[in-house]
Amino acid sequence: MSAIEPVLVALLFADRVLVEEGNHKKTIVGTFTQFYSEKFPVVFPPWFIYAAATNFAGEFSFSVNLVLEKDQQVVLGISGKVKADNRNKVNEFIFPIQRAIFPSAGTYSLTFNIGGVQVGSRLLEVIPQPQNSMS
Repeated sequence: MSAIEPVLVALLFADRVLVEEGNHKKTIVGTFTQFYSEKFPVVFPPWFIYAAATNFAGEFSFSVNLVLEKDQQVVLGISGKVKADNRNKVNEFIFPIQRAIFPSAGTYSLTFNIGGVQVGSRLLEVIPQPQNSMS
């Protein structure tokens, strides 16, 4: 396995990622950077992580990790293998998220790694939303 320098093209949180039949074009619907909840722990309705990277060829392991920053608690960990034949091609990854449990409000850090190299990261804020009170 040779040294790689993957380049991040995209790293998004989205409500949905649709893939067209035939041409495999992606439609990314409802991108976001925050979740709101009245109660914790919480599981949000299904959502997606979309990642894309280029500038690597060969077979490599990849991982996506979502961690609560304040105590380094791992909320989501996904790993696998990717095979890229052409270093110039953009490789797309779609991760449907069904049951990630968010233990508390706070800042969550998403990291995307290919071949042991961190390709990119971004933050997801989970914000407490006050319960509606009747006046």
